Amino acid sequence: MNRYFSTLLLLFTVFVAYLSFTRAEPEAKVAEPEPEEWEMDDALASYLEEFEKDFEEGLKNKRIPGAALAIVKDGRVILQKGYGLRESGTSKKVDEHTVFRLGSVSKGFASVLTGVMVEEGEVDWDDSVSDYLSEFRMNDPAQTDRVQIRHLLSHTSGLPRHTYTNLVEDGLPLDRIIPRLEEVPLISKEGEQLAYQNAAYSTIEKVLEAQTGTDFKSLLKEELWKPLAMGNASASYDSIRHSGNTALPHVYHSRRRGRVPISISEKYYNAVSSGGVNASASDMGKWLLLLTGHHPEVISEQTLEEIYEPLVTIHNRRFSRHWKGVPESHYGMGWRVLDNHGQKVVYHGGYVNGYRSEIAFAPEDEIGICILINTSSSYPLTVIPDFFNHFRSDSSVAISE
Repeated sequence: MNRYFSTLLLLFTVFVAYLSFTRAEPEAKVAEPEPEEWEMDDALASYLEEFEKDFEEGLKNKRIPGAALAIVKDGRVILQKGYGLRESGTSKKVDEHTVFRLGSVSKGFASVLTGVMVEEGEVDWDDSVSDYLSEFRMNDPAQTDRVQIRHLLSHTSGLPRHTYTNLVEDGLPLDRIIPRLEEVPLISKEGEQLAYQNAAYSTIEKVLEAQTGTDFKSLLKEELWKPLAMGNASASYDSIRHSGNTALPHVYHSRRRGRVPISISEKYYNAVSSGGVNASASDMGKWLLLLTGHHPEVISEQTLEEIYEPLVTIHNRRFSRHWKGVPESHYGMGWRVLDNHGQKVVYHGGYVNGYRSEIAFAPEDEIGICILINTSSSYPLTVIPDFFNHFRSDSSVAISE
């Protein structure tokens, strides 16, 4: 009996060994392709070298203490760099990770985040704001029912320009400002007239919070900043104060005949979507890649196009005067839009607490630029139009005023 089981065991062992020997080898794991090597062509490299030289010269001439720059083209960050000082009178240099305040450039984050929520089925552009917030009421009850999310984001709710911006700057929470909108006489029907807002625009924060059950800052972080690896981006006073690499704001001091650093203010961190986002050049390079359609896993090009679609015309020349031959601009949702002789340029500027920021991009040309400076100066506005004119397909054509 023992000999019988021993024989069976031996045969079983031989059979298992045979199967192991004859079993097909598993397919070798296909190695991931190496990232495509990219080398900047000579013409682009030459242009960037000249651009950077002129940019630095302009910073010096305008006595701007510090700046940071991000440029993207064809789905790549081709330049991100810091210039000058984080704080005048010190040796603290600005680099690509130095944090600046963005001011109203924050508005673009709110509209894109809303676009993500639209794609996730949480909200829709045509939803009435009052469906989410019972405390949101206009002076005209009928208009209350008609004001949609797209009206908030395009500054076309019918409220007068800068309604209760003073209360935002005084630090009141949005929960105390929004119910007071009912007291303000309207200047137009919804969708008819642009009147720039901060308090009303920031109402989108409470809409998204009410629908998702998540606070607005967390939504920004989880839906945008984490997926894009925007490691220096934040939306609070404490974050920028303790970043360890922060550009201080500067103002002009007549007795010292120069720009001197001042303290960072808490203003607008109560209305993040209007002026409370902090970021670095390295963050804004990644942001520009998303805005030019290179992160479809976060938001689709179709939704971005809807955000950039002009909804209302801006007839004054305040925002288009730096662009030769461009008589007007428009506003989409959280973004200004202009037609630069056939080149669609989407942009926004921001000023807060002694910081100035400008961001602009041409989605169809896949180029974009962001300039951050730590003082008040219109210098970025003079740089950006020339940048886009260089990349226009008809840039050789003379443009008259």
